[in-house]
Amino acid sequence: MPIDLNRRIAWTRRLAILAAACSALSARAAAPAKATSLIGKPAPGFVVSTLGGKSVSLADYRGKAILVNFWATWCGNCKLEMPWLAQLREKYKGQDFEVLGIVTDDAPTAKITALTQKYGVHYPILGCNHATAQAYGGLPDLPESFFINRHGRIVAVMEGVDSEQEIETNIKKTLGTK
Repeated sequence: MPIDLNRRIAWTRRLAILAAACSALSARAAAPAKATSLIGKPAPGFVVSTLGGKSVSLADYRGKAILVNFWATWCGNCKLEMPWLAQLREKYKGQDFEVLGIVTDDAPTAKITALTQKYGVHYPILGCNHATAQAYGGLPDLPESFFINRHGRIVAVMEGVDSEQEIETNIKKTLGTK
């Protein structure tokens, strides 16, 4: 028994509406959280790779105060704060503090290594993946830094570059000294 043209049109419209609704719900569920909305919450876990290909997890640093810094080789502000991060890491590493630099672009390893050497970076440099970027708010502005206390909670977020003093103030928050 053939379906008349009006019924076909009605079913087509219903399917289109259903598909649009599903697409909107899916997009909303996949949208990253705004970085500052993560303050006070547990830091999203991640597994990424070192430049040498070794897997590294945020869980590997459990119990430490951590600054997770997302950056890119093309980012001028990232290069501005790299020496500050390197110096502050050295200053506070005796208090179980670590900086994890997560590079977000696909620059060759040689370029990344040259930059880290130029700016005196001796903290771990890791590669980023889509899931990690999304979990940390999509990273719309670089650099972005997340200050994670010893209990695994984000205590501060810096979007863009601020000052060495502001970074140090946030490090002290992660250590519980301010």
